Amino acid sequence: MENSILSAKVDIQELAARYCDGCDRQEWEKVIALFDENAEFDASSVYGQIMQGHAEIMRFMQSAPACLGHHVTGLYSTIASESAARARFKMLTLFKNSTFTVDYDWELTRTNGQWRIQKQAISVIGQQSHRERGA
Repeated sequence: MENSILSAKVDIQELAARYCDGCDRQEWEKVIALFDENAEFDASSVYGQIMQGHAEIMRFMQSAPACLGHHVTGLYSTIASESAARARFKMLTLFKNSTFTVDYDWELTRTNGQWRIQKQAISVIGQQSHRERGA
């Protein structure tokens, strides 16, 4: 059991890294593939929207402001069973004129041997605006 818990935690860390890489490269099909087919993305505290399923999440991702980089910090997970887990982490998101720190909460499901995001909720914790040089 210990080995399967450790394996699940490593898989979840990699899922977060793939999420960031896909977002940074705007490879939305790869990002959407990380979500369960019926996933929920609760961005109500940031964008006032809750998306359901791949199609709605895809539309949101394609219309979201372009980000220079997503950087996961402090990820920890709780493995509830062979097919259910939770994860929480901070995300530093870098934009041209500002940086945000965002809490991400994931409910995860494991199907066909792969962890997928069943529910993602995000909330902004802090923001730092940047002045452009010469301004």
